[in-house]
Amino acid sequence: MKRRTFLLTGFLATANPKSILAAQAPKKLLRPPGAAAENDFLARCNRCQRCVQVCPTRVIFPASLEYGFVRLNTPVLSFKNGYCNSCMKCPQVCPTGALLPVSEETLDIGAAVIIKKDCVAWDWVGCTVCVDKCPLKAICLDENKCPVVVPEKCNGCGICQFECPSTSFGYGRKGKGIIVEPRGFGVPAREGI
Repeated sequence: MKRRTFLLTGFLATANPKSILAAQAPKKLLRPPGAAAENDFLARCNRCQRCVQVCPTRVIFPASLEYGFVRLNTPVLSFKNGYCNSCMKCPQVCPTGALLPVSEETLDIGAAVIIKKDCVAWDWVGCTVCVDKCPLKAICLDENKCPVVVPEKCNGCGICQFECPSTSFGYGRKGKGIIVEPRGFGVPAREGI
C-alpha cells in the first residue's frame, strides 16, 4: 500500500462521515469546456485525469477533498497560473462523455465578476488590463473609467483573472480584482447559446 493511500484511508476511517460526504464546495464549480450538467457530469466522470494531462495551459486540476468526497479528483479549473485558450482538447480525450465537444462560439465556462474592493481601477482609476486583454470584448469601461463585465459576451476563459495586477498593487490586497465564477442564478447565459 502506498503511503498516500494509507494516509487517506486512515483519514477517512477517523473523519466524520457527514463532513466527508457533504458537498462543502459551492453548488457549482468551474468545470472544463463542454462539461455536462453537474449531476450528469459527476455520474459520468471516471476521474481518469486525461483532461488534466492534455491541457496545454495547465488550468485543469483534480478537485481536492475540500470540495467534498463526491467531487474528489473530478476536474476543476483554476486561473491562478494560466487561462483557457479554447483549444478544446479536453472534450476530445474524455472517454465517458462528461465533457462534450463545443465550439469556441458556444464555449461557456462561467462569467467574470468584478471584485470592487480588490480592483485597482475601482480604487485609483486608470487600470485597463482586463479590458485590454479580453478577446471577446466582454469587459468595458463605464462612465467613471471603471471596468464592468457584460456577462452575455463572457465565456469564462479566465484571461482577465490571470492577467489582473491587483495583487501586486496596494497594501493589504488579498485577491484579484476580477474572477471567473460559474453562472449562477440571475446571471444571463452567453449570447448565441
